[in-house]
Amino acid sequence: MSKLVKSVVMIAIAVAVIVYAAPLIGSIATFYGASAAVATALTSAVVGVGISLALTAAGTLFRKAPQSVSQSMADRLQNSVLPSAPRKIVFGRTAAGADVRFFETYGSKKDRYAQIIALASHKVAIREIYLEDELTWNGGLVAHTDGINFIRAIGEDSAANAQALGSGAYCTSSSRFSGCAYLAIDWKLDNKAWPQGIPQKIITVVDGCPVYDPRLDSSTGGSGPHRANDQSTWEFYHAGIEIGRNPALSLLTYMLGYRLNGKLLWGMGIPVNRINLDNFRVYANVCEERVVTQDGGTVQRYTADGIVSTSDTHETVLSALTAAMGSCKLADVGGTYGLIGGYDDTLGPKQAFDQSDLVGGIDAPSPYNWVPSGPARETYNIVRGRFADPAQLYQLVDWGAVETDSLADNVERTQTLDLGFVSRAETCQRIAKQFLMREAKTPGFFTANFGPKAFATQVGSLVTLSLPSQ
Repeated sequence: MSKLVKSVVMIAIAVAVIVYAAPLIGSIATFYGASAAVATALTSAVVGVGISLALTAAGTLFRKAPQSVSQSMADRLQNSVLPSAPRKIVFGRTAAGADVRFFETYGSKKDRYAQIIALASHKVAIREIYLEDELTWNGGLVAHTDGINFIRAIGEDSAANAQALGSGAYCTSSSRFSGCAYLAIDWKLDNKAWPQGIPQKIITVVDGCPVYDPRLDSSTGGSGPHRANDQSTWEFYHAGIEIGRNPALSLLTYMLGYRLNGKLLWGMGIPVNRINLDNFRVYANVCEERVVTQDGGTVQRYTADGIVSTSDTHETVLSALTAAMGSCKLADVGGTYGLIGGYDDTLGPKQAFDQSDLVGGIDAPSPYNWVPSGPARETYNIVRGRFADPAQLYQLVDWGAVETDSLADNVERTQTLDLGFVSRAETCQRIAKQFLMREAKTPGFFTANFGPKAFATQVGSLVTLSLPSQ
């Protein structure tokens, strides 16, 4: 028993300051000011901190900016004839993929051209098709009837919708694009209809992948028919709510993974018992809260409307989806995945620490360490970037810029924040403010050896820490 206690108390705990109270800098300064005459407590105000075991870089986790957007965001805006093109994954409402998987010129006069364009590697609901930015199909052809024989919009592959295309010699009545949503287009090769040739810019707007919602799963503490291991129960709409645009649920669905014939097609394939479903219920509700816009209306706090591919790393996809929820991050806490940060949880439960919780007390050799957040050149006071604008048919355009007070050295520095899964400029600006506040309120990292009491905390826990000055 004594050996167990000894090994426990000597584990180092890393404390990353996330929310900064004004007295903190002055108190930290007294750590190294031995001549200070008056002992001052290290802030009686609440200081939000993330605590993790020594090997967990909690501070880096919170401060890390999202990666660049997936190349699929740009590729989908122009048809691509590439046999090895990776499968596309669409969450929310956005432009789908545009990968030409089959084409054939046929007819007695070679005056017809058939194409199959893969949109996504899962079920979608196809809303609109634009040719060179002109609305051409919204359930039926509404333009270019002189140049198109027909368009078949297949939202989900099945044996029932398998049909021959072109001459039928290659794409037969039994041909299927398993697991894919796609367009089958039969063009007229007519110079009058297409003086510039067959359009290469085909944008298909879809409602993306159905998602799993643990709030609707009565087998895991929710209420409803959803089941994590049954994709047929997943939905994009539920009771009039677009749960398919909820970034927390999109992230959860990607973590569970999407299967075809029982085999993992894309995603991470994480067992449901390794995911904190209660945590995802909380964040799903946060995402669906209504917030007031500049014009006085209301919108959902966070939405996810974007596209990635099977060639993107898991880190790229997770980064894109968590960025759509502001500054929150996905963390593995004790072998269970959950989200932390991204909303004001300072009124939640806290764990209080003081000098008695440090191993050896404050007089022990090197009882703690304070590491500043980094050199000035790594800080920034301006954030700008791009988003996929629905008004521009989901091209990446600037969402503007958000700026705070000048830095201490009076040098303006800019952080690029591309938010490919955010479809509103105003939401991008609100998220950018979170990143700027986090930058300003993370002066550094405090590390110490804590006793067993520290095991009551986990990554993202709120604590108070009071220490006398030296």
